[in-house]
Amino acid sequence: MAERAIARRYAQAFIELAEETSSIDALSADLSKAHATFHANDAQLNSFLANPVFTVDERRRVLSEVMPKLGLSQLTNNLLNLLVDNNRMALFDDLVDIFGELADDRAGRVRVLLKTAEPLSPQLEAEVRSALESATGKQVRLNTEVDAALIGGMTARIGSKLYDASVRARLEDVRQRLLSSAAPA
Repeated sequence: MAERAIARRYAQAFIELAEETSSIDALSADLSKAHATFHANDAQLNSFLANPVFTVDERRRVLSEVMPKLGLSQLTNNLLNLLVDNNRMALFDDLVDIFGELADDRAGRVRVLLKTAEPLSPQLEAEVRSALESATGKQVRLNTEVDAALIGGMTARIGSKLYDASVRARLEDVRQRLLSSAAPA
């Protein structure tokens, strides 16, 4: 948990720089591009950059070969070099996630993970998005997943809150009530 707190400090500093330069969306895109690149090919590059077995100079050399090919901004390049220099590349995934949350918050957006038993039609997805936007008062970034174990219905995770309207949850509730009413007195 301490690592996530450290990642939050880096993300907070980076979002403040992004605000000062009016480049939140551009830096967010940079981080996404770097994240995707670092995790391509079984995350070998990410593992190398985070591995303290290699010297800082070795990791910096590899990073300096990769960064120009990605076309990242100087601020993003500086951040990545700082993470390597401070042996903090292991925090990069959390930093990217937290930066995205902070950027969404500043833009009045919220991320929602919606799980359904079956894929949603475009019309139903639009209705769910609209209902979530009304409930949260924010623009919703909807990520959908299919989870057949739900049996029916859906779950929505907004931040740390989980809203469960699945058949599985209803059946579990009925099961618990039956067990508690059948308990010996």
